[in-house]
Amino acid sequence: MEDDELLTVAGALRPEVPALAGAETAARFDALLAALRRGEPTGDDLFELLTGDAALRERLNAVSPVPSEGARAFAYLDLPGPGEVTAATMYACPHGDYRYPAQEIGEAVPICPNHQLPLRAERTGRPGLGQ
Repeated sequence: MEDDELLTVAGALRPEVPALAGAETAARFDALLAALRRGEPTGDDLFELLTGDAALRERLNAVSPVPSEGARAFAYLDLPGPGEVTAATMYACPHGDYRYPAQEIGEAVPICPNHQLPLRAERTGRPGLGQ
């Protein structure tokens, strides 16, 4: 959140801070907000204060503007599901006496140390992996 957005949102939250987080937090909030309005670099501290308390964080989320579509394109997104361990693509000597597991896409595959022949991808039954 940019400082100008934070100023707007924090100003809207100001009346609720004492009830949500107590007088001590409200005093720190006021000091940070005043410093930010003077142009001092306290935006990160104010944001940490607002997100560090569960009640303030909930209200911050409720009053914060929805990011524009362009900003959302660069936002953090959760991964679409649980990660899976995938098997390495195996490469084998044409004579069948040496195998090599390629563990990364684009990894250089060595030649067979016994016959000095290029290794071939083994068939896996999965599209795109050795088929």
